[in-house]
Amino acid sequence: MTRAAALAAALVLGGCLPSSQKELDRTVSAADSASAALAATVPVDTLALAWTGRAPEAEPMRLPTTLAWLGDALAVVETGDGSVRRFASSGAYLDATPLPADGFPYLAGARGDTVVVLARGPSELWWVVPGRGVVRRLPAPADASAALARPGRLAVRVGGGPEAGGPPAVVQLREDGRALARTALAGAPWRSVGFLRAWGDTLVALSGYRPVLDLVPDGASAGRPAAPAPRADTLALTGFDSPQLIRSAQFVRGDVDEPPLLASSAAPLGDRLFVLNLRGDHVRVDVYGRDGRLQHVLVSPGARTPVEPVALDLAVRQRGDAVEIAVLRALPPGLLKAPASEVALYRWRPAWAGPPAEPAGP
Repeated sequence: MTRAAALAAALVLGGCLPSSQKELDRTVSAADSASAALAATVPVDTLALAWTGRAPEAEPMRLPTTLAWLGDALAVVETGDGSVRRFASSGAYLDATPLPADGFPYLAGARGDTVVVLARGPSELWWVVPGRGVVRRLPAPADASAALARPGRLAVRVGGGPEAGGPPAVVQLREDGRALARTALAGAPWRSVGFLRAWGDTLVALSGYRPVLDLVPDGASAGRPAAPAPRADTLALTGFDSPQLIRSAQFVRGDVDEPPLLASSAAPLGDRLFVLNLRGDHVRVDVYGRDGRLQHVLVSPGARTPVEPVALDLAVRQRGDAVEIAVLRALPPGLLKAPASEVALYRWRPAWAGPPAEPAGP
């Protein structure tokens, strides 16, 4: 997501350490309090760790930000050096495909054997074939912060953010890059930061700073002169709980200067949404239904330590009776030790497992 490494650093060094300020009000909103109470009643399952994959020392991933399934492999976009890395379904490191310099790429999605990235440096969308490099370029809005590319669908989100930015919106694009529909996102601009996902026929604009989703209908019919741009709806994640909700409430009241990062990513699978609920000592994935209500809490196995690589992104798919959850974790440079990053594949066997209703989104 936007400034992923900086936000991860803020989580570890800022949001998780005691405040040096005077005593602050630690109350949360009634909605957050009710969500925390609901979360305490939801079943908690422990994920099974299948494997952990890392790049070789000669080709370290210093600033990876995003990942997606690419066929039966996992593609990771390394934003720092500008490359696409691939891991096999067994966890083995496959290869690295370098991208043009100063691209500042973030993954937008996969189309067949091709990775699509948003190159925020030149404000372009790049089609990347592993082993070959960039095979197609398309202009993107200059202030695009995230993008979505799936077969038959292109979209970017613009504006928003904790700093001064333009009005937040989702812009759906034609295949030639022309705007098809522009949908404004309601709410405070500071919460409009996060990835774009496709959940069936709906575009989902994630929010890293608040447990809410902005839902944008498919704008395929909006290109006609008489058709208005689709309107966005807001869906609250009921049951979301985090130690950072206290700091979030303090930011809303103006007691602190920056909001904490609560959730770094999410991925849909059928009628469920898997949300990376950030923790400083373990991986936690919350599972929500279409109504935004929490159904399950999934946690990584093993002992918990004070500081681990921060979970930045996830990709989800179903294989047989198991849900496979790939999580990209990184410890950005400057956090008291050398950068470290890895891809961990977890498996979960829920009672409802069966053929997925739709392919996993990017």
